[in-house]
Amino acid sequence: MKKTYFYVLLFAVTIIFSCKKTEDTTVVDSLIPIAKQYAFMAEETSTTCGTCGSIGHENFNLAKKNNSGKIIALAFHCNGPSDAMQSSLLFSYENSRPAQGGGIPAFYIGDHQIDLYSLQPSIDSLLKRSPDAGVKFTSKIVGNVMQVTAKVKFFKQVTGDYYVSFYLCENGIDGSPTAAAGFAQTSASAGYTHCNVVRSGNVTSNAYGVKITKAATTASGTIYDYTCNINIDPFCVKNNLFVTSAIWKANSDINVSCHYMFVNGWDSMIY
Repeated sequence: MKKTYFYVLLFAVTIIFSCKKTEDTTVVDSLIPIAKQYAFMAEETSTTCGTCGSIGHENFNLAKKNNSGKIIALAFHCNGPSDAMQSSLLFSYENSRPAQGGGIPAFYIGDHQIDLYSLQPSIDSLLKRSPDAGVKFTSKIVGNVMQVTAKVKFFKQVTGDYYVSFYLCENGIDGSPTAAAGFAQTSASAGYTHCNVVRSGNVTSNAYGVKITKAATTASGTIYDYTCNINIDPFCVKNNLFVTSAIWKANSDINVSCHYMFVNGWDSMIY
C-alpha cells in the first residue's frame, strides 16, 4: 500500500512540474500590432489665429474625446516665428496634402481637408476600413532623446512603397494671455493650453517618415522591426511628451496633390 502511494505521489508531482514548465516557456510579443483601424486627424493652427483658439481648439478636442482610443491627433503650428511652436515637419506635411484653401484652422481627416464642422462623418468612414497594416511601439526618454522601438505588421498582401512616421508631440503648453511670447493664444482665456503639438519626428525633414517595405510586393503576415531616436528640444517639458505613429503609402502617381495616403496609425493616448 505504501509503495502504491509513493508512485501515485510521484506521478502527481511530475504532472505539476511539467505544467509549470510549459507555462514558463510561453512568450507573447506585446509589440505585435493587431488588425484594428485607427483614424487620422491633423489640424494646422497658429497662436496668431483667433478662430484657431476658439472654434478650432474646441472641435479638435471634441473629436479626440468622441473617438478616444481609435484616433491619432496632431496639431501642426504655423506662422513662425510669431508662433514659437512651428515644427520643421510642417511644410513637408502640407506640401504633400491636397489643400482646399480657406486659411486656418485647417483640418485633415485621412487624406482630405475637411470642414471643421463636419469631422465625424469622415472619421467614421476611416474607422470602417479594413487595415492593410498596423504599427505598435514602446517609447522612453533617455537623457534628451526619445527612444522608440516598434513593429509594423501587414495584414494583407500589398504592393507599393509603405512608410512609417513617428511624431514627438507635447501636451499642456501654456497658451493663456500671460504665456511667453510665441505661446499666448489669440482669443484665449486663463487656463488655455496647447495640446498634441508636433515638435519633431523620426525624420526631421519628412513628415511621412521612412520607407519600411523592402520589395515591390509585401506578403500578408510580414513584420518589420524599427527603432529610432528623436531628439528632444530643451524647451519641451519632458513629462508632457508622447509619441504617435502613422503608416503611409506613397502615391505612385507623382502628378496628384496627395503624395502619401494614410493607411493606419497607433498611439496609447486616451482622451
